[in-house]
Amino acid sequence: MSKEYYFVYFEPEEWVAFREVKQFGSGGYAQTVYPSPYPFYGAIRSAILKAHGIELQYHKKPNIPKQLQELVGDENNPGKIKLIGPFIYSEENGQKKHYFPAPKNVYLKQNNEEKQYKRMQYFEAETKVGNFTLKGLAWIPEMINIEKAEEVYIELRELEKYKQGQSFKLSSPKNFVIESKVGIALEKDYKKVRESMLYTMNVYRFKNGGFFMITDSKETVQELEKLEGVFLGAKQKWARISVEKVTTTLFDKPENTDYEQTAIMLITPAIYDGGVAPSDLKFGSSQILAIASGKKMVISGWDYAFGRPKPIYHAVAPGTVYYLENIPSETDVIKKSKHNLFGFGSFIYTTYEKFKANIQ
Repeated sequence: MSKEYYFVYFEPEEWVAFREVKQFGSGGYAQTVYPSPYPFYGAIRSAILKAHGIELQYHKKPNIPKQLQELVGDENNPGKIKLIGPFIYSEENGQKKHYFPAPKNVYLKQNNEEKQYKRMQYFEAETKVGNFTLKGLAWIPEMINIEKAEEVYIELRELEKYKQGQSFKLSSPKNFVIESKVGIALEKDYKKVRESMLYTMNVYRFKNGGFFMITDSKETVQELEKLEGVFLGAKQKWARISVEKVTTTLFDKPENTDYEQTAIMLITPAIYDGGVAPSDLKFGSSQILAIASGKKMVISGWDYAFGRPKPIYHAVAPGTVYYLENIPSETDVIKKSKHNLFGFGSFIYTTYEKFKANIQ
């Protein structure tokens, strides 16, 4: 059943970057990475504090009244701001398209001149994944005319079809490029170039679009609608904020709770104690049977109060699909990820097919 959600849009005024977690110096190169929720929560928190007259100083924790602290939270708690994302959107002729990470269990099948996107089936065979022994694996049931799907995104309406087991397509937004920029570091407290500090950094540059996050919290929306925008990412670039209501079936739970062939797909990174999965290989009482995953992501952030990086986590990439024994509750899945209050470990329900040997 369709439900209405608030989509919160962040439209960068110019380029925006989210630097990888590493040190670099003279002649160095900083790679921009797909952002985690942290820089967005940090940008929103800073904007709200500034709107309430709180002066923010680098390397110094501000003195925040208790009621305001409960609203904006801190580095370990998002307070009353509840958002899932970020994801990428594009806009053309007033119409927005919303792009999510593509499922990791998708492959391409060539039929004559037509290419079909298909989902890997569940094949029961004991399999080692890292330190885990699983009962099965995500299996491509065909041998000829198949190839890896190159696109790494799926549009909202196509993801709804994927979720329901219908025919779907992957695609990629065309409204941004990643370009390189040359930077020059300045001496602290002086407007002059630091010796030998020329560096290169690559950045996102959007045309007609940017990032968006999702919430069903009216309180979150009420606070965000008070803001014109936020300073986002490396070098604190301005991004305009707007909010719209969008109706989607994306987060619906399967109606038949007795249905066994259930899977979940992560739409945000997840930080599990077992690495690629929870250490007990379960979400609640639902056993993980097989996993279709990609490379892990490095998740961190910058602690402005102390001028140092936050702890580094190696997170499971969004798009990872877990084939399950039965349907877990939303809480059973979400609570398995660390920092889930910031949206880590968010997912959608989907289904899978079992391998049939007669498929050609």
